[in-house]
Amino acid sequence: MKKIYSILLPIAAILALIGATAFFPQTALADSGGTGSLTASGDGLAGLRGQGNIRISGNGVLWIRDLAGDASIQVTGNGQRTVLPSGWIRYVGFQGEATVSGSKVTVALSGYDIHLEASGTGKFVLRGNGTYQAGHLSGSWTEGPEIHSLP
Repeated sequence: MKKIYSILLPIAAILALIGATAFFPQTALADSGGTGSLTASGDGLAGLRGQGNIRISGNGVLWIRDLAGDASIQVTGNGQRTVLPSGWIRYVGFQGEATVSGSKVTVALSGYDIHLEASGTGKFVLRGNGTYQAGHLSGSWTEGPEIHSLP
């Protein structure tokens, strides 16, 4: 039962990210100039959806989806790769780093020792225990899956 819960919880959080961002327009990642950045470190779930460059590393389950078909995806490290019919690429037992850039991508990592760097436009969710810096703002990850637009 514990194994099923540990698999279902990250999937539910990722679905919340995807569902919630579908109803919100994408906004600039840091300043009103239309460009910005995010850095975050922690344990839990880190996910982004939008346009730009994303580098994420850590351990757990990695999910990547290229909605526009123009993404550059480079993944190094360990993990069992599965391409799902829905267009998602999933790495179970992921231990490594992924670099993704594209015009409409979603990247999420559920696990521990997560480090994330991103620039571009979009939305993010950070759930668990950690800290982040988005432009001039800094904060802590939340216990619930809150969707954020960077100012």
